[in-house]
Parts: sequence; structure tokens; C-alpha cells
Amino acid sequence: MNRKRILGSSSLAAGMLLMIFQALLIGIAEPRGYWLIHEWQFYLINYGIIIFVLGGVAWLVSNAYVKWGFALIAIGLATANTTFFYYMGDANVLIAESENGEHEVILKEYPKMKKETARLERRGLLFGREVDVLEGSSAYKAVEDEGYKIQWTAEDIAALTYKTSDYGTVDHQIYNFRSSDYVSYQNVAVSLIGKWMEQGNPENYFMSDNNELVYAKDGELYYYNIRNTEQFGIYTLVVRGDPSKPAFTVTLEPGTEFGEDGLIKEGGSITITPVELGDTESAEYYRE
Repeated sequence: MNRKRILGSSSLAAGMLLMIFQALLIGIAEPRGYWLIHEWQFYLINYGIIIFVLGGVAWLVSNAYVKWGFALIAIGLATANTTFFYYMGDANVLIAESENGEHEVILKEYPKMKKETARLERRGLLFGREVDVLEGSSAYKAVEDEGYKIQWTAEDIAALTYKTSDYGTVDHQIYNFRSSDYVSYQNVAVSLIGKWMEQGNPENYFMSDNNELVYAKDGELYYYNIRNTEQFGIYTLVVRGDPSKPAFTVTLEPGTEFGEDGLIKEGGSITITPVELGDTESAEYYRE
């Protein structure tokens, strides 16, 4: 076997292997909810298929008309691949890792499509599985506009604040990676009954009687109704604000345990984090 035939056969074999990979991706992985984390990889593989197959034909076929025919087909396929990449493959991928590197939040946004931003859970090196989407993200692209903030309120809990419109409307999501032996309906609001003091700054405090919440911060008092809260998992509560009072998250610190009465056991602590797109600082609170 001469050198040209070896090169041509090797090039065609490489193209066939890439085609098999794409077929498995489209026919098996995607129907089961598994996607390439970085969309450009799909279109790069398509370019690889075109180049390898065209190269193999160029090495193996001596007829000039056949070569030109395959070259024209390759140009058409490359043009189509580029067009699809522009509209569908241009995805913003945001990967935010916890400080210890054990957990990550992956968001995938399509700025040129009316498609909601998806959160992926990594599966292997290249793939992610869609687990939920950001409501309202089909119309407003927060990642593209840099209208978002991810803050790790604990090593295993991430809080996402993101804009949902050009008018500055924001929404919140909490992502919990903490394992638990507790039942899924443990009530966070009930567990917070009592008065909680900021460590080293007792003038800042948080109070709850399971009906009304009081938040004292920097000499200001803010009042909330329990109906203005939303629980995420069993370790985090978002207290929603309005133009007159701030929104914030209450996160139970790792190691915090619930007693038989549903309250946090003595020694447990919480972290309060203001919810806004600007710079914020979290503070740890202990029950008085």
C-alpha cells in the first residue's frame, strides 16, 4: 500500500469515527437529556468530519471531476455548519465553582434563540444533563448582558440572582449540593423562630415568630410577612423584598441540625446574604 492510500484511508477512518460519535450523540445522548456542555464542540466535530472525508477522497481518488464534486459538497456543508453554528451554536456557558472546587453551577444560554437558559449537571468531561431552566430567560439573556451574580452562601449552596428584563426586574435561584438525612419537607421558616444576632455586631439581628420577620441592618428595621418567603431545599430561605426593603437569603450553615421541635439545635448558625446584583457581604448569625 503506497503512502497516498495510507493517508487517504486513515483520513476517511478518522472522519467515520467522528461521524459515529455524532450519530451516538444525536441518536442516544440527546434524547436522554445529555448535551455537550460547550456547544461549539459539536460544530467543530462537524468541521473535522468534512475535512477528514474531503482529505481522504483527495488522497484516494485520482479523477479531478470527482475531487471537485466532493470539494463543492464540502463547501456547501461547511457553509451550512457555519450558519447553524451562528444561530444555534453560539451559546454562553457559565461555570461557577465553589471555593473548595467540589461543586459547580453550570448555566448554558442561547443569546440568539428564544430558548430558556438551562442549568446542567456535569456528566463526565464533556457532557451535562439539563436539570432545570431559568424562568423568563427565553426573552432576556442575563449572561449575555452580564446581569447576574452567583454567590456561594456556603461551600455547598450557591445563590443566583439574575435580571429577567431590561427594566431591572430580578429573580433568584438557590442550588443546594448538601446531602441530608432529613425529610424533604423540613420547614426552614419554622426552624428560625427566635432572635438571631450577627456575630460581633449585635445591633444587626434577625427575628422570626413564624408569622412576621424582622431584619435589623445598619440601624434600619425592615418587616416582612412569612408569606413573602420562598424555601429552596431544606437549608435555604429567600426573603423577598420590595422597593422599600431589601431581599436576602437565610442559609443554614453546614453541621446545623434540627431538633425534634423543628427548631435549629443549640450551636447551630445561619448566614444572611443580601440579594442584589451589586457587591454584597454575608454575615453569620447565632441564636440569642
